[in-house]
Amino acid sequence: MRRFVLAAFALTVLAACQPATTELTDYEKAEIAAEVELLHGQFWDAWRAWDFERGMSYYTNSPEFMFANEDQIVRGWDALNEGAQAMDVESQTITFAESHTAVLASGVVQVVERGTYAVTNTEGESGPEHSFTCSATWVHQNSEWKVQFFHLAETTPENP
Repeated sequence: MRRFVLAAFALTVLAACQPATTELTDYEKAEIAAEVELLHGQFWDAWRAWDFERGMSYYTNSPEFMFANEDQIVRGWDALNEGAQAMDVESQTITFAESHTAVLASGVVQVVERGTYAVTNTEGESGPEHSFTCSATWVHQNSEWKVQFFHLAETTPENP
């Protein structure tokens, strides 16, 4: 009988030591979403002005970072940094028709958007307007929010 009581007590203690799974409240989700939405807006403002250094600062500076665009996946912050620096961009006009934010966990937020953009190059020439959808996965690491994954799908208007 003592063995049974000891075993039952051990199982109870073991169960009590497991981490509790807690659901975020609606208030907590709203606070997290508001914080990320503010940063996300600043992220887009940096890319509108083609403030390259500030724009890149929103991405996780790590080899695990991934940027997907159409049929390409750029792996690592360094690879994206190198490729984007080579672009002939002065500024961008970016307009959103739709934006959705989902708090997936206390440290993971997904933002999915649809809109249009046009690029102005360093000679002041503006290109055609493109429609796009994108998604950004923000993660909270080392006390700050950063974009860990970014996906961009765009279309080019057809020439008549």
